[in-house]
Amino acid sequence: MARRRTALIVVAGLIAAALGLAAPAQADTRRQQVDVATYNIYQGADLTPLFTAPNLPELVRRASIAYDQVVATDFPLRARAISRLIKKDRPEVIGLQEVALWKTGPQGGDLTTSYDFLDILLSALRKAGLDYRAVAVDTTFSGTLPISATKQASFTDRDVILVRHGVRVTNAQSHIYTAKLVVPTASGITFTIPRGWSTVDVKLAGKPVRVANTHLEPVAPPVRNAQGKELYDALAQSPYPVTAVGDFNSLPQDVTGPYGTFTTGGYEEAWSTVHDAGRGFTAVQDPDLTNVPSKLDSRIDHVFYQPGRLSALYADVIGDKLRDRTPTGLWPSDHAGLVVRLRLSSR
Repeated sequence: MARRRTALIVVAGLIAAALGLAAPAQADTRRQQVDVATYNIYQGADLTPLFTAPNLPELVRRASIAYDQVVATDFPLRARAISRLIKKDRPEVIGLQEVALWKTGPQGGDLTTSYDFLDILLSALRKAGLDYRAVAVDTTFSGTLPISATKQASFTDRDVILVRHGVRVTNAQSHIYTAKLVVPTASGITFTIPRGWSTVDVKLAGKPVRVANTHLEPVAPPVRNAQGKELYDALAQSPYPVTAVGDFNSLPQDVTGPYGTFTTGGYEEAWSTVHDAGRGFTAVQDPDLTNVPSKLDSRIDHVFYQPGRLSALYADVIGDKLRDRTPTGLWPSDHAGLVVRLRLSSR
C-alpha cells in the first residue's frame, strides 16, 4: 500500500510537470518573504548627565554612577531575555542599536573588556538554539573617562546587522553621517557624537533586497533631520528594493523630520500599514529598567519599506510586556523591539 501511494504521488508530480503546473504557492511565497527586526538593546546607562557636569570632579563622579548603572542593568541577563524574544519570530535580519563595548582599567594603564554586548548577545542566541552572525558593524562614538581616582572606563557605541544562518547576504557597508552632535561642556571636555548607518543586500527568491540599519541623533532635531535626509538620499541610489530599520528618534507626527522624510518620499512605515497607526509603542523605560508598569508611550523605532516593491504582512512589538522581563525584574531594554514580515513584489 505504501509503495502504491508513493507511485501515485510520483505520477501526479510527473503529470503536473508535463502540464506546466506551478509548485505549491506556499513554498514560493515563503521564499519571497523576509522577517526583519529592529531593536535598540540599550547601552546600559543614561550618559546624558555627563554633558551637564559643571566641573571635572563632578564629571568623574557622574561617570562612576553611569558605569555602576551598566553593571546593575546586567546585560548578560538581559541578553538571555532578548534571545527568548527573538526566538519567537526568528527574523532573518535584525538591526541592533546601542551594541555597547565597555572596557575598564587603571588610570594610565591598559583597558580590558568588561562587557562586549555583541559577543554576549550572540552567545545568548546560540544557547537559545539560534545561529546568527554579525555582517555589518558600524562603530560610532567612543570615549574614555576616569570613574575614580585610580580607575578609568571606555565606552564604544555600535550599530549591528545580524543575519540568521543560511541567509545569503552581500555588499555589507557601514558609514558615518556627515552631521554630528558637538557638545561643549562646563567641565572643559567637548563631546563629539557621530551616528552611522549600515546596509546589506539580502537575497529573496534570487532577488536582492537592501536592508539598512541606523540610530539617529536623539537630542538635537537639526542634526537628526540632516542625518535622516543623508540616509534617504544614500538609499535612493539603491538598484534594489529597500527597507530601512532602526531607532529613528522620530515620531509619526514628525513631518519635517526623518519620519516625514521617508513617508513623504515614497516609503511606507510597516506598523502603520499593518495596524492602521495603532499604539505600537517602543520607547522608553527608566534608565535602571526597573519601572512598573511599563513607561513605553512613544513610537520612534520603525521599519520603512518601498510599497510596490515590498509589502508589509505582519508587525509585532516585542519586549513590552511584564512577562518579557528578566527573573530579577529588569526590562530587556529601555526600548521595545519591532518585528516585521515583508514580501517581495512579483513585479
